[in-house]
Amino acid sequence: MKMSLNVCTLFLLVFLSCKGDMLMKAGDSTNNIVSSNSAFHLNGRLKVVGTQLSNESGQAIQLRGMSTHGLQYRGNCYNNTSLNLLMRDWGADILRISMYIQEGGYESNPVYYTNFVDSLVNKCYSEGIYALIDWHMLHPGDPNHNTELAKVFFQHVSQKHASKGNVLYEICNEPNDSEGVVTWPMIKNYANQIIPIIRANDPNSVIIVGTPESASRPDLVVGNALAYNNLMYTMHFYAADSWQTNHQGRRMGYVSKAIAGGIPVFVTEFGTQDGWGDGANDFAMSARWLKFLAERKISWCNWNYSDSPLSGAVWKTGTCPNGPWTDANLKESGLWIRPRISSPADDWTGNFPAWEWEYNLASGTGTSTQISPGSSIQVSESKSGTPGFLPYPTNGTARTVLAANAGAGFSLTSSVLQFGASNADVPNKFSFYDIKEVSSLACVSFRLSFNNSTNGTAILSIGNSEGSLYKNSAAYSNLKQQGQFAAIRFLVGNSSTNAQYRYADGTSYFHRSHDANLFARSGNLDIEVYCNNTEVSKVYERAGLSYTLPATSLHMFVNGVQVKYAGSADIASTGETFSYSPIDAFMFSGANSTGNTLNFSVSNIKIKSLTGG
Repeated sequence: MKMSLNVCTLFLLVFLSCKGDMLMKAGDSTNNIVSSNSAFHLNGRLKVVGTQLSNESGQAIQLRGMSTHGLQYRGNCYNNTSLNLLMRDWGADILRISMYIQEGGYESNPVYYTNFVDSLVNKCYSEGIYALIDWHMLHPGDPNHNTELAKVFFQHVSQKHASKGNVLYEICNEPNDSEGVVTWPMIKNYANQIIPIIRANDPNSVIIVGTPESASRPDLVVGNALAYNNLMYTMHFYAADSWQTNHQGRRMGYVSKAIAGGIPVFVTEFGTQDGWGDGANDFAMSARWLKFLAERKISWCNWNYSDSPLSGAVWKTGTCPNGPWTDANLKESGLWIRPRISSPADDWTGNFPAWEWEYNLASGTGTSTQISPGSSIQVSESKSGTPGFLPYPTNGTARTVLAANAGAGFSLTSSVLQFGASNADVPNKFSFYDIKEVSSLACVSFRLSFNNSTNGTAILSIGNSEGSLYKNSAAYSNLKQQGQFAAIRFLVGNSSTNAQYRYADGTSYFHRSHDANLFARSGNLDIEVYCNNTEVSKVYERAGLSYTLPATSLHMFVNGVQVKYAGSADIASTGETFSYSPIDAFMFSGANSTGNTLNFSVSNIKIKSLTGG
């Protein structure tokens, strides 16, 4: 079998070196590029600087584009008309050319599929966009199964296209455990045989290596990376997947942990549906992911540009090969992804986009200005398109829970939300969650005021939207609260408020009583909480000064003064959310107030990213 393979290899190399391109021909000079504003024309050969994909000038960039479906399945979708639409009208920066190995792909006809790949690379070159050549191994899940075939293929494509400068190589699509556990050392063994072949022909190209668990674990490469320059590692996700606790938050965490460990990440495939590329679209989670990637300038390709009957294909079945290529033939996923390829406009400056989310209680649409207590729990959610008691935020959801037979309700006056602490077992709660802007390094700020002389308790929680605390009506307790990063309990007394911080064990509190002068009983308390939900120290800027925030910890400022305990400003997180999960949820509740209930108000709520989260 091995002798037979070597003979076939020799024949294939000779055949391909003599054969012309199958569909389209382009020269090897940038003079042939159509648009002077194309991604490749403006950025040139790419390289990896630190953990960032960067242009030839060393500026960090983000590429956004589409993946083909398997060429053996939907090859008739890739003609000049359809590709011109994607590359010119949609503004794609990159096309991922997905060539399956098994399943009727390369293995069944190496000459045909190699020429098909060549033709698509030439088309990308002529249009001035990047071509990602995807060795789409899937079953078997161990890339070592196809090593000899991969050597032949990558010898050819790296030799043929090296001079173009617009080619990236993805050497193994989704290493997976379908036929047995596939570990990072197994993938590394394969990569160490393929990368030298590419490097011999194309010394400076960007090569992307698959990671375990269907290309979803770049964090497993930390401390054991391949010893080559200009390498990146894959992350694949499907936004509607939820088959484990905090599924999407975990995956964002894997990306952040990898980057913190010096591992460059490229999302070579993602979908707005489930992992089969089918089912209902989760556009809210998809939007959170795209903001997460944009903030870090992580490049991505969406699955997929075809008319497959599955929901992940952007075109309705029957569109290929002749169209019409119009909006009427786009599925929901196509209508959603198309503007996100071109908007916001490409930023080749190397600047990282910052974001700040603000909940303006005086704007938007609400259904009322007051909710009064009744005999049953009253829950109201407000989000775009579905107004509730509160005005809906620009993105995300605002939620109020009014306990049955509570001593006080909610009232909204201008931009201030006032509510009383419940004297019942279930607290009055206000929360927001599912904010699209996400970061594991963030600042949450707000104004807090206690409005009467009654004593009582108010609880602040900051964390991740996948925690049930922010979306349910249950009472806050000293039991573990999934998704919680920080908890602060305000014990409001006659003249001051004693702020207590939840221990890292998540079950008890320690007091900050000597800092009580910072928490006056009357007047406004402008509070800022700086959160570092990563496993490394981070530096942030505030009011012209730099602060070092240790891993999984927070800093707090009240009216501009930093809170300290026993001389230290470093407060440990509660340990109830996964490291690197985004900070994108906030909750305030009031309870344990008898008689005339404690009345307090919240306003000026903001959450913003900090560099490096």
